[in-house]
Amino acid sequence: LLPTLLLVLSVLQLSYKTTQALTFPSLSSSSNIRIRQGFKSDEIQIATTMARSLMNPLNINSKRFLVAVNPQNSNELYGWAQLRPIGPSTVNPNSYDASPGSGNAEQDVINDEIWDDFENDPVDVPVGFASLPWTKEYKEFAKAATKRREKREALMASVERETQEESNQLWELASVYVLPQYRQKGIGSDLVRNVLARHVLRGRKKSDVYILTLESTRGWYENLGFQVTEQIPEAMKFEVVAGNILTKFVGDQLICMQYR
Repeated sequence: LLPTLLLVLSVLQLSYKTTQALTFPSLSSSSNIRIRQGFKSDEIQIATTMARSLMNPLNINSKRFLVAVNPQNSNELYGWAQLRPIGPSTVNPNSYDASPGSGNAEQDVINDEIWDDFENDPVDVPVGFASLPWTKEYKEFAKAATKRREKREALMASVERETQEESNQLWELASVYVLPQYRQKGIGSDLVRNVLARHVLRGRKKSDVYILTLESTRGWYENLGFQVTEQIPEAMKFEVVAGNILTKFVGDQLICMQYR
């Protein structure tokens, strides 16, 4: 029950902020933000920020998140969004076949994370005499490079496993949040578009993505490709019923939308 109440409060909180953002023009561009894969180190900030904002902080998995960051400092977060699995679809998992090239999208994300590790590594690239293989500097650099290679191989193997496990899933767009000082700049829209684009690049169906939101924010999500649906996934039906009890007090209605 607690996760359900947190989810409903999250929808109310997010929908209010979205409504506020609709009254301002978009000021963001690809030159002043960078969208990257969520890292394990992001989870504490995401969870604590969402808890303070009365959004659901439970079961945060950085692998499902994309985050908007300062292009000059990938550790400075502006906001985030995720697609989380909510239950099986009616598709036969034995018939699943990812679209050609979908694996390349995953490889690009992993390479991006490994490159960030390289840039933030305190071990400098050895030059001059230090680049000779018997020097301490060379050995330290080689050791760090080996760790990054092993990490990349483990991430690739993990992605392959998850692709198979999640091939028969429905998904919810959730945890869409932008820090107050960066709002009304189009960052939320950029995050949602990138999350949805990554979903498609992974060979998954657009129609497998749903969101719970308020009727008052319907137009904003329609601009991002969502449509109201009466075919509510089983995993969301209780949240819709519980949410509509609460939304009556704010004169609104909780609706389910599907990505088209």
